[in-house]
Amino acid sequence: MALFEVEFELPAEQYRLMGYPGLRQGQVLSVILDAGVLLPDPGAESWYAVQKEPLLRQLKQTGRARYAFAGQIQEADLRQEGGEAFATLLVDCGPAAVRVTCGPGEDGALPYGVWETRHLAGYGLLQGLVEEDFRTPIGRVQDVTIWGFRRLVLHPGDPAFGEWHESAELPAAPYQFDRVLIRARLHRTTIG
Repeated sequence: MALFEVEFELPAEQYRLMGYPGLRQGQVLSVILDAGVLLPDPGAESWYAVQKEPLLRQLKQTGRARYAFAGQIQEADLRQEGGEAFATLLVDCGPAAVRVTCGPGEDGALPYGVWETRHLAGYGLLQGLVEEDFRTPIGRVQDVTIWGFRRLVLHPGDPAFGEWHESAELPAAPYQFDRVLIRARLHRTTIG
């Protein structure tokens, strides 16, 4: 059975927090796969829906680092911020665990059922978080082996502005404007 391939964005701030180590193909990286803040509105760019009935666990790539996902909520951290409810969840999507932050609806509340044992489906951009701020106890570090990089050049004035470039290495330098995607193979988890 082949290892599951995943593509995620490495945010420029994460690379800065790592100290710009330079990364290369074949290197192992430990990340939390995070889909960011999702809204309970299917018209939003990143959204979620929750239900009691089981969903088939899935993590399907739909575009560059964009995924449709479904699975069971394994962990939940609910909180109030400025009169609005938020929940950070860990969703078992089969080949990987994905952390999501569920934002409130227009009324400031979360939809009914945003807690452990319920099922969640959604759509969002996956990011690989290496340096965690530990604001939430939710998240599962997963090891991946880097397969390659896709870098969208967005530095103003660069002759390659707006072009994607593929490489086997990420230089040990900041990329303030560029978007970097990492293609990687997810390690299998072992039962201990």
